[in-house]
Amino acid sequence: MTFALGILGLIFLIVIHELGHMLTAKAVGVRVPEFGIGFGPALFKKKFGKTVYSFRIILLGGFAKMAGMGDGEEGPDTYNAKSPWRRAAIIFAGPLANILAAIIIFAGIYMAGVPRATTEIAEVVPDSLASEAGIQRGDRIVSVDGERSRNWEAFVQDVGQKEPGDRVELVVRRDGEERTVSGELIADPENPDRALVGVRPVAVEDTYGPVAALGQAVARCVEITATLGGFIVDLVTGQKSFFDNVSGPVGITSVASTSVAQGFFLPLLAIISLNLALFNLLPFLPLDGGHLFFIAAEKLLGRPVSQETMGRFAAVGVALVLMLFVFATYADLSKIFTGQPFIPE
Repeated sequence: MTFALGILGLIFLIVIHELGHMLTAKAVGVRVPEFGIGFGPALFKKKFGKTVYSFRIILLGGFAKMAGMGDGEEGPDTYNAKSPWRRAAIIFAGPLANILAAIIIFAGIYMAGVPRATTEIAEVVPDSLASEAGIQRGDRIVSVDGERSRNWEAFVQDVGQKEPGDRVELVVRRDGEERTVSGELIADPENPDRALVGVRPVAVEDTYGPVAALGQAVARCVEITATLGGFIVDLVTGQKSFFDNVSGPVGITSVASTSVAQGFFLPLLAIISLNLALFNLLPFLPLDGGHLFFIAAEKLLGRPVSQETMGRFAAVGVALVLMLFVFATYADLSKIFTGQPFIPE
């Protein structure tokens, strides 16, 4: 059941992307003969108006087939007959739809309520610095080695810079009074290189109104985009392993199905939607970014780029995308057979 929901979530994102293309194409007067989900033989076909809607057997993508785009058709209702800005709007609408979907999903999450860890202690781990120093449930963490702990994240970051066995001084507040305690950090049983104080926080749920939730959602998407940019730089410079950190359809579906079982499916769906948008904006044909690149080139040159030139670039782009797909699938299968997690710890 969780696997099926994971698949349905990915199909939903593909539908959103292709709907962006199709609705914008129709809005600017481009005929769309077919709107399809998946590839290969059609399992279902139905014509509404001038468009055939199909559901196909291989659920690895989708398409909005536009008149005049790669089929040689001509006429006022074809893609190539439209001005560059209209064609750019059609192409950009797909990634934009995924960006908007991510923002809407995140906004819904913030409106429903998101858990936030506080500096108040909910539990003290036995045989830890906290238990030996006399820290109690209900205490609030004030500082670590003189560094003020404004929130739980700051506390975790300060402790994370240290090593197991290091001696630290903590200030906690109990009954309105501050107390200073000290001791040696313990090692995380699941990660011996990570230092722990030995406390778990009280979590509260923050809810937001529609406007505030929208602002939080946009900020979250900007943060994820910046993180993804840094991640790509790390991959290119070799600071992160491409094999360990990149997943294909198998890995993404597996993680999505796991997220359903563990209750973080919607945040993951928003992140995948945003990643899908950003990936499609890369300047390589047949990706949307490649089409936008050639539309920009047409405006700069004052004439359309020749089909031969676009064909050569498309061949290189398709080869790169296929190589990425094959390598990512190989990495996914290798992780399954070796028991390696899809998401590095």
